[in-house]
Amino acid sequence: MPGGEWTMSTTIEAVHEYDHDLATVYAQFTNPDFYLAKFEGVGARAVEVVSSTNEDGVFAIETTRDVPLEVPRALKSLLGGWTTIVQAEEWTEVDEAEYANQLEMSSDGVPASMSGTMRLYATDSGCVNVVTITIDCSIPLVGGKLERFVGATTADQLAEEYAFIQAYLEEI
Repeated sequence: MPGGEWTMSTTIEAVHEYDHDLATVYAQFTNPDFYLAKFEGVGARAVEVVSSTNEDGVFAIETTRDVPLEVPRALKSLLGGWTTIVQAEEWTEVDEAEYANQLEMSSDGVPASMSGTMRLYATDSGCVNVVTITIDCSIPLVGGKLERFVGATTADQLAEEYAFIQAYLEEI
């Protein structure tokens, strides 16, 4: 775009319903060991909790992990087969029946950034986690392909994480 910056973005939303009560699910979402199990359980390698704190009603965690990429031919030279994702999250209590999360993700070698929110709230039959992730890409030419690829990959990853979390909750 002459005289301006080219940016593109897409938003992915997922609604994850759980039969478990809010306290049970939130206890896992604020447990560093859960993050290790979740990311390893969906195929990541070199999973690490870089830091975590739980102070004054705020749970913050930063993780890193290597994830495989099934890269379209047009993006292969740009991305490679694996990427390292750095993810930072912060959970806070909204009220007795709801928690909110802010998250930021970046990926080594992938010129796109991801940010999002989660809203975990109680229902009559358990709880729901509404996940919204926005992917921003600011490179011309292949940016559209990259943004669509990252969006599709993110949607697939969210589905895998949801299936893992459901099974994990059944085991606790």
